[in-house]
Amino acid sequence: MSPSPLPADHLTTLDDATRLFASALADPLDGDCDACPGWTRRDVANHVLGGGLRYAAYFPRLPESEIGWTRTADHAGAKPVPALYRTAAGLRRELAKAPDADALVAHRMAEIPVRDLLALRVFELVVHAHDLSPRTWDSPEAEALAGWALDHARDVVELMRTFDVFAEARPVAIGADARARLSALSGRSPEWSRG
Repeated sequence: MSPSPLPADHLTTLDDATRLFASALADPLDGDCDACPGWTRRDVANHVLGGGLRYAAYFPRLPESEIGWTRTADHAGAKPVPALYRTAAGLRRELAKAPDADALVAHRMAEIPVRDLLALRVFELVVHAHDLSPRTWDSPEAEALAGWALDHARDVVELMRTFDVFAEARPVAIGADARARLSALSGRSPEWSRG
């Protein structure tokens, strides 16, 4: 079977999720993040921005000793939105040039396919956009991205849950929209999804 690169629309979805997170970064990063106990708003921003650098480093299989700094640096600085695009650019390039969506990359927790790394990134961007700014949740774009993440990220989220990256999934009402179902998958309460 010949290699198959990521579909172009998956890369477009990543771009859309990055824009959603950029809109959340427009709010000040002062204070604690209510959705992430023990984290400040800046901690959440830096976690996501550093994630772009870490995920890109999984492609050349850089050792943890070379990427550990991304977990503690203040990537957001004084201009978080430009910093997001700067830290996300390398991952976007790696994903776009990956010759096979099923090729494995060395995520810190487990070897996962390129397609799952992209899905995990979209999931992270969408969920953390809400963590920083619940207003981002009230848009057709957020609903569409949540639906996409439910379709494409569920398996990798469940895999990450086995490493205690996510809390247990929560129950959700029958007929709930994609945003409520995504919040439940992420281990957050249904009230969280309403902002």
